[in-house]
Parts: sequence; structure tokens; C-alpha cells
Amino acid sequence: MTDDAIDGRIGFETDGRTLCIRDALEGEEFPLRFDREPEPRPALPELFHVPVDRAVSFEAGGMSILEQNTVTVRDAEGEFFAQLDDSMEFHRETYYFDVNGPVKVVVRIQDAAISATGITESEFGELTFDRPTTVTVGARSLHTRPEATITVPDDPAALAEAVSVFGSSIKEFTPERSWPTLRGYPPRIRLGEELDIPSPLVGPDTGIEVVVRPTYADVYRLSTLAYYLGAEVVVGDSPAIRLDTGYVESLPSEGVALEERVEELLRTWFFLDTLARTDGYVKSDRYEYELMGAKLPFYPPNLADRSMSERLMEYLEVDPETVAPYAPAWPTEAVLQPVREAADLLPHLAHVLAPVRIRGSGDPIVDAPVALGTSPWISRNDDGSTSEAVPSPDEVPSPAGTAVLVPDGYENRLTRTTTARGEIRVIAVTGSAERSESLRRALSDPAVPDKIGSWELIANPDANTLLANLTDPEVDIAYCGLPVEDGRIVAADGTVSLDGLGGAPALVVFEGVEDQEFGISVVENGGLSSVLTETPLDPELFRSLIGLLSSGVSIGPSVALSGVSAATQTRMVGDPGIEIASHSHPAMPVYRTWSRSANRHNITYGSVLSLSGRIGGELKQLFDEFQSKEELSGTLHTGEAVLDSSSLLELLNQGDSIVQLNGRLLLPEDVDSEADIERMAREYLSRDDRSIDTVEKHRFE
Repeated sequence: MTDDAIDGRIGFETDGRTLCIRDALEGEEFPLRFDREPEPRPALPELFHVPVDRAVSFEAGGMSILEQNTVTVRDAEGEFFAQLDDSMEFHRETYYFDVNGPVKVVVRIQDAAISATGITESEFGELTFDRPTTVTVGARSLHTRPEATITVPDDPAALAEAVSVFGSSIKEFTPERSWPTLRGYPPRIRLGEELDIPSPLVGPDTGIEVVVRPTYADVYRLSTLAYYLGAEVVVGDSPAIRLDTGYVESLPSEGVALEERVEELLRTWFFLDTLARTDGYVKSDRYEYELMGAKLPFYPPNLADRSMSERLMEYLEVDPETVAPYAPAWPTEAVLQPVREAADLLPHLAHVLAPVRIRGSGDPIVDAPVALGTSPWISRNDDGSTSEAVPSPDEVPSPAGTAVLVPDGYENRLTRTTTARGEIRVIAVTGSAERSESLRRALSDPAVPDKIGSWELIANPDANTLLANLTDPEVDIAYCGLPVEDGRIVAADGTVSLDGLGGAPALVVFEGVEDQEFGISVVENGGLSSVLTETPLDPELFRSLIGLLSSGVSIGPSVALSGVSAATQTRMVGDPGIEIASHSHPAMPVYRTWSRSANRHNITYGSVLSLSGRIGGELKQLFDEFQSKEELSGTLHTGEAVLDSSSLLELLNQGDSIVQLNGRLLLPEDVDSEADIERMAREYLSRDDRSIDTVEKHRFE
């Protein structure tokens, strides 16, 4: 049996007066120090207002939080009480201290008056109790990687059993599971000779059954929805969803109609869960709630404590068309061939709630990828809508704008350390000194983007130099502008094959290359992703693309918002949601502006998701004139918001936003003053190729 050394997600160890909490899945530890040596004994996880994997209790008279972290204080009912930034006094009561560090820790202090030192005032926070009392420490694994591996034979019915335990990684099945932090990584799947589900993996008891026909196509199409519902997947004659109320929601039998209905249900139920959690663990005053509330036949928070089946019965009364305009776009959508070899992608796709569509005959004679991914940013039309076309590998094996999905890309991300912004290492190899100089000027003029830590341009490298750079895992972004011949890269003194090399940069961008085998080789060598452009990039596009990737923007949106995908046919390898640089923001705000005058700019605003910043989170826009409430991450808003050049400059100087002006990406280093913005606006407004129709088209886009 393969169990990946499962020994419990959370462990507690004492070392003198220190209690060390260990997240076994993440390999992270977090210490808390008490005024005496703890004598921990098992405690009930139900004592906490949020899910915890394990808890212990002991007596103490004070506590130190040894590392600076965000600490939220809640009262005995789990309601928000304070943020522990400054020193404060708490009257006698039971309190919860939520510590958001490398391990999710909640400390319950029972019936005590507390004097607390603010976290921002010292290296650590001190809590002194007025008398010894019972302290209960609970912890939950961040669960950003699979807990175990399931072996699956060549049998769709066995795969259905495996998918039934995907929900074991979801922390609870109230509407709170719409928060990404409560949806842990499903167990991985490995192809083998017989079904082997490790004993710690148990499917949740949600009372929901998803019925599939015993085909790979059916299991694939329903896998993400089954994960989100924590459903048992059973084999039957007709696709359906069975609730324990006795109600059966029949699903279409025809393949395309089935996947469309499944995606419709997933979007609707997920979105309504985000409304029902409004009064939950994290209170929110949501923009979408204001727009949607009056259109619903129920008050969403009233459903929070109902059973899953009872909630879904209410949700089924809502027309999906009512929800669709307000729901975020899926950051990744997948197209799989109906073959066994695609099965090991299912946990990775479920983790990001990616809808799954089936195309292709599964004919091994057809030379086409097993799986493709699409990004809403690359498939977005000029009017801001997303394309409805679903690529079919039998028609075009690897269409422009798609990504080949391979399990290695996801697995490499789980084991590879992501470089922090500001420390990104970039190299570019070119075939001529002239090309190298043009890229150097683009990257450094007016200034190198500040998220880049080091960079190097190499003209006409020999084979050894080329191999040294394209096998170096310390390189974050490699840009390869060398020609290719017969599946090999041409260096100054010969050719180089990428097959079977022992290392790779995190991302390689190949210019003038259509063959995705180059990109696949990079991922097989240990990289995360590749981008292939059909023609060489204009140096300014090169600067924009490297600038976005170095800022932590995921690959698909970087290719789109830099202007690369509009300028040349572009293909990718790896999930479009993979990011190369790490940052502290779960979603990156994006502002797309079009000038009405030199100082007035219409704006479309929203945010970009990634594999780290998954769907279900919330953010607050910078300016209240957009709207003053929280909103779901990953949404894009159109309307009549207008900014002046001063506000646009303020957005740009935040450093954590993507800003476009009249279709051109602006990096903070590109603009010094309002005058620069107004100059660019005047240049745009005076262009001869701009007609009245063009102005109106972008008026409120």
C-alpha cells in the first residue's frame, strides 16, 4: 500500500516551556511558549469555531507568540473581537486567538482576563492571564499538497471509487468550504494494477451521491463537482446527483450537454455558498451580495446551518443565468481525452475547481496531448467576454492560446521552492549581439523592473553555456531566442537536445517555436512551465512579459496582459495558473483603462487568480469610488468608473497591481509623474488609426 508515510496531519511536541506545532503535510513548524512546561492531553476539535485537525489542552498562566504573525482575537462565540496589533486588555471571558503563520493555529483561553502586548510593538506577542486556566491549542494543516496516493487500475468504476475520497481533504461541508483555505489538496492518483486507497483516506459523509456511467469520459466530467460536494461517486445507467432528501437531479446523457450542465451547477452552487458564508467565520460585506440578494428566493445566511442536501434543494430554485454575471471566471479550464492516461490529472484539476470537458476520440494514432488547459485571460474576446470554443485535439492537436497539461508540472510545483519577488533570476540567450542588445535596452530602460533580483543576457552561447543555463534550477525565467532544427536548439558550436536533462529553470520562454515538445521537455526536466511564441517578441513585449512574471502574476494572465498573445500565436505547457514568483497577496488586482481625455480614463477592474490564490477568496479594491465593499477574487467589472491621471498613478505606485493604459501595460518603473500618463494618453488620442467607433468600443470596457 502506498501511504506516503501518513502519520497524521498535525503533531505536538514539547521542549521545556515550548509547545511546537508541526504540520506534517507541509513540513512546517510553529512554536508557542508558555509560563510553565505544558502537559498536553488530547482535546476535542469541536471546541473551536473553525475546523482543526487536532487539539491538545493543558494548564497555563501566560503565553508568548514567538514569531510575528497576524493574530485575530475572537470571543466565546467565535465573533471577531480585535486584531492584536497594539497592546490591550481583555476582561474575563473565553477567547480564541487565531494565529495565521506557517501553520494554522487557534488558541482557546478559557475564562481569563488577559493583558496582551501588541504584535507590531515587539518581536513577539505576550499574553498574561490573571490566573492559571485551561489553554486548548488546535491546529489545521494548510494542506497545500496531497496527503496520500491512490493507485487505480484500468477501470473507470475503480476510478470512480478513487474520486469518492477526493473530498477527504476538504475541512468541512458547510458553505465555508467555498473559502480556498478550507479546500485541501486531494490525494494524488497513480496508475497501477489494482485499486489501492490508503486507509487514512475516507470519503466524507455528506449524503450526496454522484452517478456516472462506467466510462472515463463520465468520471472525468463529474470529478471536480464530486470533489466540491464531497460526494460518493457511484456507477449507474444515467448521470445524476442524488440527495439524501430523496431528490434526484437527472443530468443530460449527451456528453457536451452533460459537461455544460455540470459546470453550470458547480458555478451556481459554489457562488451561492460564497453568499451563504456571509455571517460565517470571516464576516464580509460583499459587493455581489448587494447585487444578487433581492434576486434570490431565500436569505443565504439562513442556509448556513442546513444540511448539504437541504441547501442544494434551495439552490436548485435559482436560475443559473442569474448567477453567471457575478461569478468569477474559472482560472483554469481543462479539456481531456477520454483515456486512462488523463486520470492522474484529476486531483490537480479538482484542487483549483477546474471544469473538465472531454474532446477527442482517444485514438492513440492521433498525435495529440492527453490534456489541454485554457485561461480566461487568453480566451477573452475584445468585448471582455470569454470565448465559448472548446479545443479538440482531433481537429488541432495544440491550438494557439492553450496549454498542454502534464502531471509533472503540478508535481514539480509541490516540491520546488518558489522564489520571492525581488529575488527573481532572469537569463536570456540570443543568436546575435544585436538582438541581445535590443533586449538589454528594453529591460533596463528606463529601469529594470524592481521585482527582478538579477539578470543576464548571453549572445551566441556555445553548447556548454546553453546547457548550463537551461539545466539550472536556480534560474527562474529563461528566455531562449535561438533557432531550432530537427528538435534541437542551435548553439554557436552545435545543437543541443533538451530530452532527459537533469534540471531546468522554473519557466522557459521559447521564441519562434511551435513544437510544444520543447516545453514538455522543460517540465519533464523539473521545470514548472514553458511559453512558446510563433514569432520573436518585440523588445517592449519582452519587457512586459518578464515584468509581470517577476511580479508573481500567473503565466496565462501574464501572456495575455503583456500583449504577447495578441501579437503572436502563443502556446504553453503547464497549468496557466502557475506563478513563478511568490508574493503575499492571494489575488493580483488588475486595472484596464482607456483614455477619454489626457486626464480622464474609463476603467475596467478586477483581479487575477493563480494556483496559490485560488478561487473563493475576497479582496477590497483600492478606491471606494469603484465600490466600497469586498468582492470575490477573480471577477472582472465593467461599468462607468472614471479615474483621473493622479489616481491612475497612485494605482501604479502600489506595486501590487496590474495596470494597462490604452492597451499598453505600465510597470511602475515606466512612469514618473502624472505628466507621463497624460503624454501617453494624448499620443493614444491623436493616433490616426483611432476612429469614433474605437473610442466608443472602449468607453466603458
